[in-house]
Amino acid sequence: MRRVSIIGAGVVGTAMGYLLKNAGYSVAGIASKTLRSAKRARDFIGAGEASTDLKAIAKKADIVFITTSDDAIGKVCMRMASEGAFNPESIVFHTCGALSSEILSPARDAGAYVASFHPLQSLASVNEAVKNLIGSYFCIEGDAVALATAREIIAVLKGKEIELKVDKKPLYHAGASVASNFLVATVGFGLKLFEAAGINRQVALKALLPLIKGTVKNIENLGIPSALTGPISRGDTGVVEDHLRVISKERPELLRPYAELGRQTVNLALEKGTLKRLEAERIISLFDKYI
Repeated sequence: MRRVSIIGAGVVGTAMGYLLKNAGYSVAGIASKTLRSAKRARDFIGAGEASTDLKAIAKKADIVFITTSDDAIGKVCMRMASEGAFNPESIVFHTCGALSSEILSPARDAGAYVASFHPLQSLASVNEAVKNLIGSYFCIEGDAVALATAREIIAVLKGKEIELKVDKKPLYHAGASVASNFLVATVGFGLKLFEAAGINRQVALKALLPLIKGTVKNIENLGIPSALTGPISRGDTGVVEDHLRVISKERPELLRPYAELGRQTVNLALEKGTLKRLEAERIISLFDKYI
């Protein structure tokens, strides 16, 4: 039975520990900055020693997940390597989407095999993460031996693999951030416009959720750009100008984000083929006029 240690007791580390334990891996320990957070993760996982001693916990395992904050990964890895925390030929993963496996080079220099192991999933809480990680895509890159272990873990999680070159990691993560984080921001933007129209924020969110879910379902079933609908897709310049006119009057600070999102929508509508080039030029000229 392979032994796993978790360094960093946040959402990702706790959820991964729980899922790996249930998949038959032995969770040897969980280390965190505070004993309280390590114990909380240990109690959720249902296995392992809780500690603030990173070296002692890492030494217990042949697979080490560093699931600290992204900014701390490099420092934590360097500190652990300098203290001799990694067993020879152990596997060391980090779960950051933006950073490559090279951030773990101190562990490699200490005799470990390293890779990045990023779940392409929105993980807002431990309970949601446990549900959402199963069947997700995982982006991996790094040493061949570590990648073989990564693929074993992906298989037990019933996931799918995306393998990337090291230097493409930031672009991949930017795309994930746009599709997930910016989606939340865009919904928040829509809520501001609903509030400007006199609709209570909570009511607005409840009203928008079926629309959002329907849009996601269309993306799943039809793909992009086929799932695109709305006035820009149809070339309704009059409706777009009405939007711009009322936003400029009621919430002028929201004109620029509306126009920038609109420009991206114009490009998709042209790709879809429902917007003619002349109509696109008219809509773009409206954006230029108002901002």
